[in-house]
Amino acid sequence: MDSYVIVLFAVIGAFYVILLRPVIQQQKKHKSDISRLQVGDEVLTSGGFYAIVREINTQEDRETEIVLEAAPGLLLRGTPSAVGSVVHRVAKAAEDTSTSGSGS
Repeated sequence: MDSYVIVLFAVIGAFYVILLRPVIQQQKKHKSDISRLQVGDEVLTSGGFYAIVREINTQEDRETEIVLEAAPGLLLRGTPSAVGSVVHRVAKAAEDTSTSGSGS
């Protein structure tokens, strides 16, 4: 009887390590990437469209809304969950100006 319990826990542990843990880590990374979105970042939507983040509207009484530019003049409104991945991040302008101005 004890050997069955040990085997059962071993199978459950292997299932967690092989299947669940990588998915959980990927979800955490995606959530972190989405929370760090900035205006100017290039993203790939879950629908397969490449777009540039033009606005991020956060309101307490509503869900956060982003405005994406898929082509010149073509603006799309959506939620951050529609972003599949961040393709290219924009360097922070504030960091660039503070480091270049401090050498004087």
